[in-house]
Amino acid sequence: MSDDFIRDLDEYFGKTYTDFDRIGSMPSYESVTVSLVLKNRNRIEEGQNLTDEVRKIAYQPKAAQVLAELKERHVDETFSFSFRVAPLKKRIAALLSRKGTAGYFLATLIGKYGANAAEAPARLGIPEAVWQGICKGKYIPEKQLLFKAMLLYGFSREDGVLLMRLCGAYYDHECVRDVVVHYLISYRVLNEDMIARAFEEYRLRPLL
Repeated sequence: MSDDFIRDLDEYFGKTYTDFDRIGSMPSYESVTVSLVLKNRNRIEEGQNLTDEVRKIAYQPKAAQVLAELKERHVDETFSFSFRVAPLKKRIAALLSRKGTAGYFLATLIGKYGANAAEAPARLGIPEAVWQGICKGKYIPEKQLLFKAMLLYGFSREDGVLLMRLCGAYYDHECVRDVVVHYLISYRVLNEDMIARAFEEYRLRPLL
């Protein structure tokens, strides 16, 4: 496995991860002021936007050490079910037309990316009855299932965002898992061994 891949992921993570309480609790963390970052740039115009930016790992004098400490101490507490029951209004709307549902869009995307939606339950690891409920608008996929589908089928970043929006989901950059998955999707890292390596590096429970 190429070290360049992990270095690239680490760089992205350092610029993206925003759980400042966790970052600040690392032993090697040092306070960085806006003035140190701006130097000769316009402090009035840019200072406000950089207030949170400078708290990210990327701006740390010992960024690699802070990140290593965060990885070492990370415990993956992210959990969600594969789906949730859709609100009554959405279930009624789905009876009239399924085309606007997240399940319909998910099945459409699977076909768009060259796979057979009928085989989705086995590939996604969910019961057939659950898949049918998703397709009929009875259930709404949660991020655990969305991330798995996006990585397995290779959805583009744009299609992934549209799918998540239909499900009322979004990337939470305070969550280690979400940042790692966002990187993998954005940079089209679809090799399952590389995905597993990324999850292992950040002490995440396997997704695929």
